[in-house]
Amino acid sequence: MKKFDKNNTGLCNQFENICWIEESGMCEAELKAAVDKLTENQEGLSKAIMKAKTFELIVTQSRIAIDRDDIFQDKLFGRNMIAAQRWIWENDVVSKKLNDVKLIVNTAIDCGAYRAASDFGHTSPNSKLLLDIGFIGLLDRINKYSDSDDLTQKQKEFYESCKIYIEAVLCFIKRLADAIEPYNKENSNALYNIANGKPSNIYEAMQLLIVYFFLHEYIGGTRVRTLGRLDVLLSPFYKNDIANATFTKSEIKEMIKFFFNKFWAAKVPYDLPLCLGGIDENGNEVTNELTYLLVETYNELDIHSPKIHIRVSDKTPEDFVKLVLKCIRGGNSSFVFVNDNTVIKSLMKVGIEENDAMNYVPIGCYEPAVWGKEIGSTGNGGVNLAKAVEFAVTGGIDLNSGKQISIKTGDIKTYDDFISAIKAHIKFMTESGMNYIREIEKYYGEIGPDPLLSAMYDRSVETGVDVFEGGARYNNTSYYFYFLASLVDSVCVVKKLVFEEKRITFLELCEILKNNWEGNEKLRLVAKNIPEKYGNNNAIADEITKDITDYCASLVNNKSNSRGGVFKASLFSIDRFVEYGSKTMATPDGRKAGEVLSKNLCATVGQDKKGITALINSATKIDHTLFPNGTVLDVVLHPSAVAENDGLDAFYTLLKTYMHKGGMALHGNVFNPEDLKKAQKDPEKYKNLQVRVCGWNAYFVNLSKSEQDCFIKQAENNC
Repeated sequence: MKKFDKNNTGLCNQFENICWIEESGMCEAELKAAVDKLTENQEGLSKAIMKAKTFELIVTQSRIAIDRDDIFQDKLFGRNMIAAQRWIWENDVVSKKLNDVKLIVNTAIDCGAYRAASDFGHTSPNSKLLLDIGFIGLLDRINKYSDSDDLTQKQKEFYESCKIYIEAVLCFIKRLADAIEPYNKENSNALYNIANGKPSNIYEAMQLLIVYFFLHEYIGGTRVRTLGRLDVLLSPFYKNDIANATFTKSEIKEMIKFFFNKFWAAKVPYDLPLCLGGIDENGNEVTNELTYLLVETYNELDIHSPKIHIRVSDKTPEDFVKLVLKCIRGGNSSFVFVNDNTVIKSLMKVGIEENDAMNYVPIGCYEPAVWGKEIGSTGNGGVNLAKAVEFAVTGGIDLNSGKQISIKTGDIKTYDDFISAIKAHIKFMTESGMNYIREIEKYYGEIGPDPLLSAMYDRSVETGVDVFEGGARYNNTSYYFYFLASLVDSVCVVKKLVFEEKRITFLELCEILKNNWEGNEKLRLVAKNIPEKYGNNNAIADEITKDITDYCASLVNNKSNSRGGVFKASLFSIDRFVEYGSKTMATPDGRKAGEVLSKNLCATVGQDKKGITALINSATKIDHTLFPNGTVLDVVLHPSAVAENDGLDAFYTLLKTYMHKGGMALHGNVFNPEDLKKAQKDPEKYKNLQVRVCGWNAYFVNLSKSEQDCFIKQAENNC
């Protein structure tokens, strides 16, 4: 087995200037012409068959490349061609059937009010089944269920599309095996073995996961937003290989380096996630020797992709959690902790059976879904809560464009009127977005059928229905609420300064906000500095938080979608706090027009003035089980707070306290604000400084000035 460190530079750059084997297949021009011709000659065929034939053409006829210094193979030319095909199909559906409603949604998106879209990009493949039976096993299942005399035409086309896909995958694996054989017989044999059966050891299992990911993500056109529970997947192979002396622990560690590096070198957008730890469907903690080895090896590589979700149950070993905390303390913050107790309860509230809920996997950033049984569509859209405040001021008009985006609300004379107006705008934006999603979901089969993913889902194969048309066990949809603290702080200011202290009238405040606080700096500073702010364990702010979040959840959870499932609410902002802030007018909390909004469950930058404990107390006043599509709290800690053993114990206590009080997910950064300031001024010296942006990591020097400033202020606030 090759040693990773000897080939590190080449391996890390393996996706730059790939040397395609010319004689192995069509060049780019030939391939594009063949795909275009194929598309033109498929009139009358279902989209599933059209997509399958396109995939087959690319996978069997396009050029391949091999990595002689690597122990895994994956490269095939043709990236994004099928994704582009899906965009053409979606644009065709929208222009012919949904154009009027799409124009309304686009206007809302342009002004930063709300967004709504299709979502084919957040999938949870049944990777455990794949390792258990291999692609050959998937094909056998398809043949079994397709051998029936009473199938509809649509079912026949479904099974045929799955066959075409899987047979093409097997052909590709054999092509790689042939190509690498002169240089690495061990790798070639592993490829032949998984082309003809299922993996027999951990090396073959890793190779199979790599082939699946790169084919589906880059050729098949579907984002693979989790590899699944990697320790659960690989542990049986690991134990067997160690027991039978197939590989040593040291050799497996080298494999893990190559495996992780493959995804790091590919620069997977938003970082590819995988999951470790937590309980299984029988309530047993899965953390094992391999779980520790995966984290230790990952940390040694000093990379931030794949990113790692750490499921934490009451049974998760303390020393394992502390191992991860040490990684974060050392600057590797590509981890997020997810609370099994809260997630499982939240999923059961939207109709997921307990055993299935116990076997969830976080998708993408933090969004829980049943592993291999749920199409969660966890990124469909969401509402800018701060815009609801703007609309309460303007009567539903976007101040920048002058367009009527939300409903017209009447005069606001009391605090209750103000809250009612905000809720009316939240409801209008939420329902408008969800209605568009329902409409486009009706055409998912015409836009993005997925035979390869469907072949991995039991219910889909048994019924002959594509997973994106309702073939999964759970066919759910998401909707988010962004910038909670910005809304809560604004409401607190209006409550106090307008309706309690009566310093100004509501109409006067409206004019001040429309004029971006011009000439009212003294009042703006008063607004910024009132003690009633989210994140300070303040009773007034926390009561408002609870009221608003309960209301938001009630608008979304268990509302029917168009695929036989329900909507699931989310309460985090992803990375939109800068973009949407630029489109949102001045808000009552003292924020000026265009400035950033609050992030995830964080306080508004600089407003959590009573420390991390108060922030946790505020964040856990929310009922997180009402947000089954995810919530997350970001924490920023100074290195001195987590130094030495006492600091590590404090870090562990902080995490466990948050989870004991019902929080769902927590991630964070540990850094000195002075280091961030130096990095901002002299980026060349700090090129490797990582920060946790949202559900992924990035290098601090690659962030925008606005994003950098937010991190600096957060760090200063926690000194």
